[in-house]
Amino acid sequence: MQAPVPEDVDYRQTSARPQWDSLPSHVHEAVGRLAGSAVQQASPAVTTGFTGAYAGRVRLRDGRDVFVKAAGLATPHVHGALEQEARVLAALPHGIPAPDLVGHGDSEDWRLLLLGVIDGHLPGHPWTPAEVEAAHEACLRFAEAGTPAPASLDVGTMAEDLDDARIHSTAQALAEGTFALPHGMPGWLLERGPALADVAGGASRLAGQSLVHGDLRPDNLLVDRRGSAWIVDWNWVVTGPAWLDFTGLLPLMAWQGVDVDALMARSPLFTGSDPEEVDAFLAVIAVYMLSSLDAPPPPGCTPALRQHQHLMARAFLALLERRRGWA
Repeated sequence: MQAPVPEDVDYRQTSARPQWDSLPSHVHEAVGRLAGSAVQQASPAVTTGFTGAYAGRVRLRDGRDVFVKAAGLATPHVHGALEQEARVLAALPHGIPAPDLVGHGDSEDWRLLLLGVIDGHLPGHPWTPAEVEAAHEACLRFAEAGTPAPASLDVGTMAEDLDDARIHSTAQALAEGTFALPHGMPGWLLERGPALADVAGGASRLAGQSLVHGDLRPDNLLVDRRGSAWIVDWNWVVTGPAWLDFTGLLPLMAWQGVDVDALMARSPLFTGSDPEEVDAFLAVIAVYMLSSLDAPPPPGCTPALRQHQHLMARAFLALLERRRGWA
């Protein structure tokens, strides 16, 4: 039996993480060592994200709270990502709305990352006008502080990241008319597959001098009690156009009824941008999300990853369909 097609994903309930007490004692000790004070108590692990790695808030004996990420070899993707995130956070320019780096290191075969706590909620359940404005303002601040990208932060480009064998394979199948339409995808995709592949090919020309988060989703944002948005999970940073991160949020906003055309028209992020390049980015992400939809999730990831991927494919295609007149 085919799984039901998700009309939405509750990004607040997508992970299956261990609790603090189940982590090895050497991890507990290493967190205290990196923080400069032993852990006194731990809150329940967060339920966001798509992995089985530990992530949660702990209180130290000296009264401070820190947010801890810890990954062993059972979650290989996160294990590698934590080192990259620590490297990026240490080099981000001042003024970017990102958590403070408290400490990072290894303990036996575990990798640890300690961050400042951000008291906030995930936006987009559904998107409210205030949350849309907060996300937009965070992207504006990021673009201003992250342009040009600092030479001290050695990262690749978005075009290089999108030069991916899975994307090329799916695009080729769409272009040749051999793509098997996944359950729940719009029927027009079979007819417009060659056009989608052609537009997605323009992503190879995406260029820009700005730092780009590269994975901005509702669950990588936190809106604090003052209404300001903070960007988290910094392991996919590259360089690219300043409009790119906010564009990645638009399909789900539009899916929930936000007028993204009006939003783009008034946003300084899109001043001077090429609509064909914007569509190329939307198209290549749609193609990426269509790849491996029916495959099991990668080791250490939850089934919610494929639900997210399915929803994102539909939302990106829906926005692109409207922008290109493909109905």
